[in-house]
Amino acid sequence: MKMLLPIAAMLCTACSTLMAVVFCMSMGANATPAQIRTIKLWMLGLSLLGIIGIAIGIHLMRTGQHGVAAAAAIAPTVIFGLVLVVATLK
Repeated sequence: MKMLLPIAAMLCTACSTLMAVVFCMSMGANATPAQIRTIKLWMLGLSLLGIIGIAIGIHLMRTGQHGVAAAAAIAPTVIFGLVLVVATLK
């Protein structure tokens, strides 16, 4: 039962990573080649952030720190939300 929250946080991060990458892809529909390169870098960075957050969460779950694992796993989702808010304000 202790592992339910970290696993849910990891699933949420995986879904939000996918959403962030699709959001970046949609921004590149009518972009110039220079903008597409920048968007690809953003997509790479967001993907790595999500993967690293999930990997750290798994590592912390294996060491028995379930609360910290949930926080580490959900942190990329919070960052994605902030990026989404900033991107839509412009």
